[in-house]
Amino acid sequence: MFKSKKLYSFLTLFISGLLLVIVLTALGTHRYWFQSLDRQVSTEAINVSQYFNKQLERYQHIPDLLTSHYQIRQVLKQETQTYALSKILLGIQKTSGASDIYVLDAEGDVIASSNYASAKSYIGSNYAFRPYFYQAMKGNRWTDYALGLRSGERGIFFSAPIYAEDNIIGVIAVKVDIDKFEQDTEWLAGANTAKFMVFGRDEVVFISNQPYWRLKQLRESDDYTWQEIKATHRYLDLEQQTLPNTLTSTPYLDKQLWTLQVKPQHSEQYVYGRAKLPRLDLDFVMLLPVNEARKKVQVSLLLSVVGYTILVGALVFIFRRVAGYRQLIFTRNALEAEVTQRTKQLEDAHQALVQSAKLATIGQLSASVNHEINQPLSAMSTYLVSTRRMLDKGMLDEAKQNMSNIDSLIRRVHKTVAQLKQFSRPSEHQLGWCQWQTCLNNALIVVGPKINSSNVTLNVEPHNLLIWGDSLKLEQVLVNLLSNAVEAMKGLDNKQISIRFEQDSEWELITISDTGTGLDLQTIDSIFEPFFSTKSENGLGLGLAISRSIIQSFAGELQAANNNDGQGAKFTLRLKRKRHAEHK
Repeated sequence: MFKSKKLYSFLTLFISGLLLVIVLTALGTHRYWFQSLDRQVSTEAINVSQYFNKQLERYQHIPDLLTSHYQIRQVLKQETQTYALSKILLGIQKTSGASDIYVLDAEGDVIASSNYASAKSYIGSNYAFRPYFYQAMKGNRWTDYALGLRSGERGIFFSAPIYAEDNIIGVIAVKVDIDKFEQDTEWLAGANTAKFMVFGRDEVVFISNQPYWRLKQLRESDDYTWQEIKATHRYLDLEQQTLPNTLTSTPYLDKQLWTLQVKPQHSEQYVYGRAKLPRLDLDFVMLLPVNEARKKVQVSLLLSVVGYTILVGALVFIFRRVAGYRQLIFTRNALEAEVTQRTKQLEDAHQALVQSAKLATIGQLSASVNHEINQPLSAMSTYLVSTRRMLDKGMLDEAKQNMSNIDSLIRRVHKTVAQLKQFSRPSEHQLGWCQWQTCLNNALIVVGPKINSSNVTLNVEPHNLLIWGDSLKLEQVLVNLLSNAVEAMKGLDNKQISIRFEQDSEWELITISDTGTGLDLQTIDSIFEPFFSTKSENGLGLGLAISRSIIQSFAGELQAANNNDGQGAKFTLRLKRKRHAEHK
């Protein structure tokens, strides 16, 4: 009888504890996983919308660039044939990644189009009713979205007015299919189950990776009736279809859960995050299904029940089996040893993470280290070979000069390494007025052997200029530009590097030009980007990016172009000079 009461009391206590564990686990895990899901979807909504906005900005510049095209204006003035212009637009369309590019005259008629050879050619169509046309005719650069009149496909349209003197004579329009944005956005979404939609003030879903949602209205718009929406011809003859959806409050979030129909007779519930696409006045919504969070809650509940049962079983086992003080001491020592082992494991893991972080940082610095000291090391190697030969021939004075040059290069490497030791702290420039001729002479110590061995003629007159900047960093820029010029003239007969000077108020324009093959016009705007390189067999593509960053830190500029005669490239340094420095 006594044992039955003890068993009954134990079962009552066990079940009460189990219910308490289930309730606490359910409340805690619901809150944790739903809030975690909310943070994730909000972050992804911001990240993906930023990418979307950047893509819109990139395409928005294409019409601006084309408005100054002389052949487009000639066609609008009826001075040339539209067929040739259509072929040009086709080439631009393939290069830019746009779907279609076309030119409209002042009445809204398409007179040239990149799809001139297709069955759905725009030529001859009139788009005067489109906002992107009549807004451009008012002098506005416009971005709009709509269903294509010929194709019936969703697209985003960018337009700009074409001027002849002060008059608008036509419009250039660029269309980008929505499929590209949907594919890119789906790829950028962090979760495979993520869905997204984009809609405007008319509440019509225009973009989504869920086909069932597209071109359906979420609810009646507060701003427009359906008749007003149809009158815009944005969706052509689309009939109104409402997407069933509801919002449900939840105690775990500051906002509601969104239930949306994903196919007939089937709906799913989502946590959502919103962001704006201001260029199109659209709302971007990223959605993650709550089923994932609920599954994790169920797993947590199962684990808590199992853990609680195991814990109670372990306690029963301990109380029934452990007898005496010695057993308690043994248990305590065993637990202390396990804690010590776990602590050591945590410390080892922490050290491994620290080491990984160091290795990652070293990997990032390796490119800069290679770029900054490789040139001096190469020059030292050349001087050493030359010195050995001079010593064998008894040319002691020349050998001493070479050793002096090597000593200068070693000091330069020491300065560079000393600066790289400061990588964990913000970079501090030692800015001041530095002698241009001294910086050039020091740079030639590094790159001079390469110039001489390549049979390159250097044309430069001594200039007693005082330039605002950091002497060592300016030398690094000169070494990089002169070395690149030598590389550009490999295999050519005429090899010359010229350095010219021009004054512009308080600025000095220093041009370093070569007689090489010149710069590719299609990539000239990208040569200052990190990791962009024209050397397929070597080179990290960091030299010009680092050089521009250095010059900009002097409040100057570094620009690239081809020579006016078409032979070779030129790089222009725009640096602040000290006035009348040559007379001091």
